[in-house]
Amino acid sequence: MAFVYRHPRSSFWWMCWVDSQGREQRASSKTKEEAEAKATADELERRARATAGRRAPPGSLTVERFFDETWLPLRQKIRPWQWKADRAAMRTHFLPQFGSRAIADLATDEGEVALLDWLIALREHPSQRDGTPIASRTVRNVASCVRMFFADAAERKVVRRNPTIGWDADRHLPPIEDKERGWRARAGFTLEQVVTLTTDPRIPEDRRVLYAIRFLGGPRPGEAANARWRNLYRAKRPLWRLTLESSFNSPMRREKGTKTGAELNIPVHPVLQRMLESWEASGWKEFMGRAPEPDDLIVPRADGKQRLVSTSYKQFLADLAAVGIDAQRQYESRATFRNLALSAGVPKYQVDLITHPKPTQGPDYYNRLDMLWSGLCGAVSAIDEGAWNGRPASLAERVTPEVTPRVTPEPPQKQKPPTSLENVGGKMEREKGFEPSTLALARRCSTTELFPQEAREGGGL
Repeated sequence: MAFVYRHPRSSFWWMCWVDSQGREQRASSKTKEEAEAKATADELERRARATAGRRAPPGSLTVERFFDETWLPLRQKIRPWQWKADRAAMRTHFLPQFGSRAIADLATDEGEVALLDWLIALREHPSQRDGTPIASRTVRNVASCVRMFFADAAERKVVRRNPTIGWDADRHLPPIEDKERGWRARAGFTLEQVVTLTTDPRIPEDRRVLYAIRFLGGPRPGEAANARWRNLYRAKRPLWRLTLESSFNSPMRREKGTKTGAELNIPVHPVLQRMLESWEASGWKEFMGRAPEPDDLIVPRADGKQRLVSTSYKQFLADLAAVGIDAQRQYESRATFRNLALSAGVPKYQVDLITHPKPTQGPDYYNRLDMLWSGLCGAVSAIDEGAWNGRPASLAERVTPEVTPRVTPEPPQKQKPPTSLENVGGKMEREKGFEPSTLALARRCSTTELFPQEAREGGGL
């Protein structure tokens, strides 16, 4: 029997009803009227009971069987990086209600109405994380999976027509917006917090280097995890260049192209350069037990493989807590880089060429990296180097027409040609939590090692 109740963290009435599989479901009614909430809960349970009575006759092709035997293998081929998310969406929000039904029945008029009722109620489905209604983006992603499911079924003549073809997204799906409104305006890290995350000895050195790459260059977590020593072009002036042509996909444990397929060419900030020099000279060897080679990852796990996004996130939260910074998404490193540069007066198009270089319009194809390089170096150098030695510059001092960072001279060297992408990581492995790090590693990178001149002059972090 459906019923409604008060939720301690909501002003709306909440509903409880039993779905077609006999499982209890709970969700917000989005109304403060008890009678209206109760009517909605009763209607959801009525529809669930009606659906539960429509079992597929013996021998007929069910929705779940077509999903397991045909559709999922197809998705693995055509969407090798996304099929796991599609599988989770279908199994969580669609198959519990329709998996046992004959797929052909859903292409009838009655089936179309049942699917439309499901679509309308989709925005009230509870999330597995906290039981609140799923976000609008999730609603649209699930609906898109179901539409593609029936499009493939119709293409293979499993159903006589696609029963979702008439869905009106503007009428029945919510607009794309954040589940928690306003959080983006409050997100991001200050320059002082970035300095802390890249220098505080309470954070292990390997992760300080990783944070410097992400906060001072803006690559995505998977792109930073796949950066190798051969990707550093040290002969480039006025700043080194970090070239990232691939990323690491954590769910699949494999290398792939970057998210947009574009090659990232990131000027190496002077602070990051000094950290990389110190990390390569001694820190990497202490962490891995041997000297680094060109094909080695710049910041690997303890076993030499790419860091998983999930593990990096756990470590990031632990490091934020250790230094007294409020928890945020690790993806805010990318947003922070962009906003630090923009707030220093860097033109937006220069920042875009670093973080989002894929051409999107005709004039973009006329960009020439070498001719624009000094401007991109200026964009990165606008993030005040003085903040790391206690002497932050004014805005006018930070944004200058010339970029004259300290760069360690090195004879020109040839870059290795890009290698083909390959399977990385061996067997699929489960998440193992934090990577081990010793106290000696956490304390090794001191102010004197990274900034010898500043230490002699009396400057500090």
